[in-house]
Amino acid sequence: MGIIALVFCGGIGLFIFMLYATIKTKSTNINTYKPFKEWVGQTVTLHRQTFLFEENIRMNTNGRYPYTLLDSLHPQWQYVEERKNLAEPDLVEITSFPTGTKLRIEKATQYTNGVSGSSYPTVFGTIHHNGQEYKIAYQWGTQDIGRRFDKIKESWKFHQAPWQTQQDTVYYALPDAKVW
Repeated sequence: MGIIALVFCGGIGLFIFMLYATIKTKSTNINTYKPFKEWVGQTVTLHRQTFLFEENIRMNTNGRYPYTLLDSLHPQWQYVEERKNLAEPDLVEITSFPTGTKLRIEKATQYTNGVSGSSYPTVFGTIHHNGQEYKIAYQWGTQDIGRRFDKIKESWKFHQAPWQTQQDTVYYALPDAKVW
């Protein structure tokens, strides 16, 4: 009877572990992949006004970088504007940075949601402004679903980031995020 109970408990434990591993958001370092390898480790100048937000429900799970940086050209800008104007907003605008602000890009990570399977690359960095330090995350890049379904590796396209003077129109290949 003891062996049956042990096998049963082990089976339940294995099932719970497999469920966790399946739905957990996965991440992988993409510092060495284009276009990120051109920017990681660099201090860049922001060529337009940007805004710093603190989200109640964060897209980025990296606690060392608690703020989200956005600009008016970001694909999520309209969505953020709507979230700010809710009766109970789920994000707060902390401050804005003028054109010419310096951003130190420290790393880039690819996140893949365990439930939906959608991925989003994120750049992490630091801005020093008015005597304060802000650790920021900037979600940068979208995957062209048509190219992905056609199994074209180069399926990632990047909107014009605030540190770029023009948009890069090349498609890039990025790895899928890994479990551990």
